[in-house]
Amino acid sequence: LARPTDYTTGELGALDADANAAIAEDVPFTGQDYYELKQLVAAALAEAEVTDPVIDVAICDAKTCGECGLPSDGCQVMFALTGVTTGSPGLPSELLYSQDGGATWAATSITTLALGEAASAMACVGTNLVVISNASDSLHYAPITDILTGTEVWTEVAVGFVAAGSPNAIFSLGRTKTWIVGDGGYVYFSDDITQGVVVQTDGAVTAQDLQSIHGASSERLAASGAANAFIVTSNGGTTWAAVVGPNVGVLLSVVSFRPDASDDEIWIGDAGGQLWYSLNVGQTWVEKTFPGSGAGTIYDLVWSTHSVGYLSHSTIAPAGRILRTISGGQSWYVLPEAPGINMPANDQVSALAACEEDANLVLGGGIADDGTDGFLVLAA
Repeated sequence: LARPTDYTTGELGALDADANAAIAEDVPFTGQDYYELKQLVAAALAEAEVTDPVIDVAICDAKTCGECGLPSDGCQVMFALTGVTTGSPGLPSELLYSQDGGATWAATSITTLALGEAASAMACVGTNLVVISNASDSLHYAPITDILTGTEVWTEVAVGFVAAGSPNAIFSLGRTKTWIVGDGGYVYFSDDITQGVVVQTDGAVTAQDLQSIHGASSERLAASGAANAFIVTSNGGTTWAAVVGPNVGVLLSVVSFRPDASDDEIWIGDAGGQLWYSLNVGQTWVEKTFPGSGAGTIYDLVWSTHSVGYLSHSTIAPAGRILRTISGGQSWYVLPEAPGINMPANDQVSALAACEEDANLVLGGGIADDGTDGFLVLAA
């Protein structure tokens, strides 16, 4: 995010009437970071390891120089979460992980999920990876470093969860700030996931099942779900309020705040394949069209910077696609943009993970083009 701070020029004009002179312009900028935008190429990952639909993906990494650990560019540690294993009935949900930017993958089982219990979503919470399950009415966590070394011990925590509000989605800003939304309009908060959650709202604001939650800060958050359900808070969840969503009767599948934008700017994608934004916390909505909008389904929307974002959309064919914006959402185009290169065939990209350290990288996961196997893709 950079802004010009001044504008000056050299001498304007030549000394002689019939002469030409170049005019030097000087426009200094100040900003937090700078990066080059590149054409992205998409490639399928872990084709041998991914045998079941991927329901969520995450990048849990930080840039390090190597003096206090392994060096990383901040985009090396990746996770992919699958549902119940269909190839071997009775096995729990599987977690795939990579610590080399997706070049190689390994798999482990979430052993605290009972046989047949499916995972629902995951998030990086401090030094732990947390998986929630609508089926188990609980969360399951293990240290990230232990997962990567194959020595993890999973722990299940059910404290605070209510059967009427089974969890569906999770959002975390760090070890002490985690929110979870569930069925029946339930919202939970945890300042320590090892100790459980507390209810922030129990369906009094909306009774609809909530499917997505995101925050601009620890104070401003929003959640969305079935039948145009949309709720917001400006005090970290002490109180929540219902706001009319953008598309009556339609599932609002994902809600997202754009980094370094106003806390009042909210983006929503829905199950009808439409993308919406509001600049006033949902008081008014504007539809943002993109190639293929108005049909199919939007599944996820993530941002790597103030300007660069990624959208997962499946056509009615079905065919999963990833779209990119480099203008803060004002325009979107289908990846990959490199000439003659296509997106690996798939039926659905269910989830995306962007890397804050690299605007030219996005990880996606979903369903392969046979409708049953899993699918992982990296666009970089």
